[in-house]
Amino acid sequence: MSADSVRERLLAGRAGPDRASGSAADRVHDALRADLLAGHLSYGERLVEEQLAERFHTSRTPVREALRRLETDGHVVRDPAGGVRPNPPRVSAMRDVYAVRFVLEDLVVTLAARGAGQADREALERLRVEWLELREAWPQLRDQIDWPDFVHADESFHEGIARASGNRAALRYLRDVNERIRVLRIHDFTTADRIEATIEEHLEILDAACAGEVATATALMATHVEASASVVEARVGTLLARMFDAGEGEL
Repeated sequence: MSADSVRERLLAGRAGPDRASGSAADRVHDALRADLLAGHLSYGERLVEEQLAERFHTSRTPVREALRRLETDGHVVRDPAGGVRPNPPRVSAMRDVYAVRFVLEDLVVTLAARGAGQADREALERLRVEWLELREAWPQLRDQIDWPDFVHADESFHEGIARASGNRAALRYLRDVNERIRVLRIHDFTTADRIEATIEEHLEILDAACAGEVATATALMATHVEASASVVEARVGTLLARMFDAGEGEL
């Protein structure tokens, strides 16, 4: 499979309705999201449409659309007065949801590796092929990917294992967990080395699961999810420090 095809599949699910057009709303959204992920905007700083429109040399309409998308993704929040401000991540909430995620991930990889009941071993093998293709194409894709968007590919991996397990309830609950922690998990994928490590960890899990090595697959999955939680917590802590140290300066 070509690198372009792998890239298209990798970014599937990221795009909103304006993504393909490269609209002004895209430009504003991507720039503001980058600032928010880097902690360049202080907690409590109001994002004013007029000021943002002037900064990005556009009208208020694309700014409003960009802010709406950022709010939907959990990056910003509206205050009681109707203003929009950066939404600081909540580490305590992350720990609670990750505890649920640990249980779900253990269940689905166990079922998928055993291949019992409704488990779909062919789906597991197809998932392994997809990630082998991604590893092969990664040297070409490394400079083409907006790294935080890799979270969508990572979610597809975990949901793919849940789907292969045959447990529809677990898949549904895992999707709900992913939606709840997506805004936090984006901080897991802000460097190329972290993405490369994740690709290798995914393939190790899939190798063990496809071989029916249940104990190995579950141990690898637990280590993988714990590593993700640790990275996210550390980077969110750094982000919060930046946000609170940034002050109340104007855009």
